[in-house]
Amino acid sequence: MWMSKKQNLKASYYNSFFALIVIPILLIILLSIFIIRTMMVDSAVSNIRRAQDNIASALGGEVKDVSLRLSHFVYVNDNEVVKNAAKTNTKDLAEKYHYTRILTESFHYAMVPVQDILSAVFYMKDGDHTYIKDDITLGEDQLKSSSWYQAALAEPNTVKTGFYDRSVTNSRKNAYTLTIAAGLSPGIDVDRDGVIEMAALFTSSQTGRLIKDYNKERVLGTTMIADQSGNVIFDPESTVSLLPRNISLEQTEFRYQANGRQYMGVVTREPVTGLKIISVVAYETLTRSFNRTAAVIVVVTLILFALFYRFSSYFLTSIIDPIHHTVEGMKRVEEGDLLVHVEPKGQSELRLMIHSFNRMTRRLKQLIQENEVQQQKKHEAEIRALQSQINPHFLVNSLNSIRFIAQMSKYESIARMAEALIKILSCSFRSSGGFYSLKEELEILDGYIYLMKIRYSDGFEIKYDIEEACLSCLVPRLILQPVVENSIVHGFSGLMDEMGTIWLTARKEGDFLSVEIRDNGKGMPEEDIRRIMSGEEKEEGQKDYVSIGITNVKTRLALNYGKDCGFEMESGEGRFTRTSIRIPVRKEPENL
Repeated sequence: MWMSKKQNLKASYYNSFFALIVIPILLIILLSIFIIRTMMVDSAVSNIRRAQDNIASALGGEVKDVSLRLSHFVYVNDNEVVKNAAKTNTKDLAEKYHYTRILTESFHYAMVPVQDILSAVFYMKDGDHTYIKDDITLGEDQLKSSSWYQAALAEPNTVKTGFYDRSVTNSRKNAYTLTIAAGLSPGIDVDRDGVIEMAALFTSSQTGRLIKDYNKERVLGTTMIADQSGNVIFDPESTVSLLPRNISLEQTEFRYQANGRQYMGVVTREPVTGLKIISVVAYETLTRSFNRTAAVIVVVTLILFALFYRFSSYFLTSIIDPIHHTVEGMKRVEEGDLLVHVEPKGQSELRLMIHSFNRMTRRLKQLIQENEVQQQKKHEAEIRALQSQINPHFLVNSLNSIRFIAQMSKYESIARMAEALIKILSCSFRSSGGFYSLKEELEILDGYIYLMKIRYSDGFEIKYDIEEACLSCLVPRLILQPVVENSIVHGFSGLMDEMGTIWLTARKEGDFLSVEIRDNGKGMPEEDIRRIMSGEEKEEGQKDYVSIGITNVKTRLALNYGKDCGFEMESGEGRFTRTSIRIPVRKEPENL
């Protein structure tokens, strides 16, 4: 572990800093540099491939164009050009000149005059030839032994193309360029006289200039063109000298070392001619800008780490001593010395912390003193509570005596009233956290109803609709009596001849017990419902004990069940009041 409980704060800080910040950041930077380098190399290769695609597209377009030009030139006007070319094969100079001029006019008519056309030549079977435009500087033997020439002879009426890495005419403006040669050997159906061996068209390719332009951008490397067999046909920068002899041009990418330098080669095949466009670039050229960027990143990172180290040294020195004194003070507090006082020192936050520590110790001492006083008062209150238990027992015993005398004197109504009151009082004297079964709660409610009927001369009645399964469910004690009291005191007050009725229903709804208390009383406004639910006093400041009872029920439900319970009141003025209670089902243990 880089941290130990025995280390001091400064050592722990530096160990944590190096383990959690310096090392991860260095690893992230190294990984990022590697990823960025790879991405930059891939991007450079993509740029090279785009350049090669442009070259291939231009070259393929030019090959198609020169083939179409030659075909058009040969076949135009029912092979008229071939007929005139055949007539130039004569010993009569005047006749030869005449038909050569006609042939030249046909050439200019059939071919739009453009600068890229170097020459057009008709080679006769007897060894003669007729030039249109510039003369060809290539030797006739060299020309006729060319692969494109031989391929055109082998397939009459089919255009075949070849390439030369220089101009084939004496024109200087086309020197050091790529020349495309297209040849078509007319069959007997085209040259009925059987005089012409080959019709050839030579054009200057813009691809050569395009390659030279790309070669100026060193990041794209130097480019050359090779035929399908791998023989180089155009190499303006002597790129082939950079390639080892054993390298295979069939792969799209290759890497090798030569003269102590690492190179990358990228190969793209032109689909029309099958030519291979090869670019070679030094790795250091690809990564030169990246290396500068990576060096700057590393230097900046090291400078930041050095500055942070200096800052950490100063910062830690300015806080260690105050923290040390504070820790010593905390140890004295731990030993029970609450009179300790630490002198505030260091930065503002540390001084604030030390002030807070001093206030905390003073407040702690004060709270201990106050707690001692409260414990003393609590002890005295418990003594008084034990003494006050004598009064409820005396009241219950007195009621029992009254009930006994009423029974002996045959006053059954008085005896029953005393019995009902005893049940209610006995329930009230129990712990506030107690629970009854719903059956027991209803028995207590019956006693209360009996007393209230005597008070109100049987001016109301109550009807029960209780599911059998609900009777064993536990409910907080005296949870129904305040609600029923609200119906009797508020709902039935002021009723004339109509009998007041209370309907009490209980249902199990899944894991919940739902109890509803409804009356046909006069109802109450929404403001009164709000006041009763909140436990507010009336405007005249008098206590409304029914409102207090409802608030007490609502509060005890919330304390016992939290958000799982529901308590709602709804009223229609002059018609009804309905109170709904919804609580989770609890049942008595089976051994009870």
